[in-house]
Amino acid sequence: MKTLIIQLWQSSCDDVNRAATPFVLALTARAMEMTVEIHALGASIEMFVSNNDRRHLLVWPLMRPLSQYIQDALDAGVVIQACSSALRDRSLMPQDLIAECGQVIGMVSMLERATAPDTTVLTY
Repeated sequence: MKTLIIQLWQSSCDDVNRAATPFVLALTARAMEMTVEIHALGASIEMFVSNNDRRHLLVWPLMRPLSQYIQDALDAGVVIQACSSALRDRSLMPQDLIAECGQVIGMVSMLERATAPDTTVLTY
């Protein structure tokens, strides 16, 4: 089965209109029966912090909250992997994240997954 990894690197709550796009793409890939992982790196980790009100900002033009785009992808079976460095750099703990965040992984695990056969990586 084909695997799609979406690395969130530049996506963040600072621009929710752009941040919604990778989740729509993830949802589409799941509809195509791909395995989909989202790797949350850097500032993108903040989109998954449960008490971050900015994750509920509205995305134009549909005026749906960013958190709903994230939830739609999760409901479709997309797995979120949180970067251990992103958490550490922001003094966050895994329990600060929404419950659906699959696990915390490091750069070695991310690179192993990204270089696996039959895997495509997109970076946002």
